[in-house]
Amino acid sequence: MDGVDGVDGALLRLADVLTGVEADLGDYCTYCYSEEEAALLAGPVGAIPPELLAGVAREVPDHWGDFANLYRKLTPRILALLVHDDLHVDEELVALRLADAGCWSTWSEPERDAVLGVCREWWSATLASYPAKPEARVVLSFLATTPIPLTEWLGIWNTRPDGPADRHAQDLFSWWWSDLAGNQVTVGFWDTIDITPTLKPWILEDARPRITKNPDLAHLLKTL
Repeated sequence: MDGVDGVDGALLRLADVLTGVEADLGDYCTYCYSEEEAALLAGPVGAIPPELLAGVAREVPDHWGDFANLYRKLTPRILALLVHDDLHVDEELVALRLADAGCWSTWSEPERDAVLGVCREWWSATLASYPAKPEARVVLSFLATTPIPLTEWLGIWNTRPDGPADRHAQDLFSWWWSDLAGNQVTVGFWDTIDITPTLKPWILEDARPRITKNPDLAHLLKTL
């Protein structure tokens, strides 16, 4: 772990915190998963094939008798694939499954802090490069489901220099412009989180200098 910084360092710290977590795989949906797959999931996390991890990352909780511990065990690998855009599962669905597994309610404080550490480094890395996959808008939608207020995530954006952070702000505004005009920007897998009251003032104030660097977007901004 020494010498590894940024998001990869945060992922290593998360894996270290969750080392030793075990899940009871005696009860699972035998229609969807084979004995071989259950044995793989019960074994070392590093030996689980990415496609099996992706399947579990999106799966509904009732397919596993010990869903909470299984997802907790797999979270370092799931997030490692997610932040590098290699999981191919909707980011907001992963956020929902983390909540289903008790990440923000029942996991220990060191475990929650380690997950948030990954989130912070992922956010910093996203804003520092353009283009980025997943896009800043997508990452922000994921971050909006964490216990950290959206204002704090947007505050980090405000501290970033011109360049990639500008382009990400322009892309976000282009994507959500019509929703902003209708005062209905919702995120979360079921669109249950209304971020309009926080996002719209940020767009009109803090992010305005970044967005108006694009003349076409400057015109759209005037319509809000």
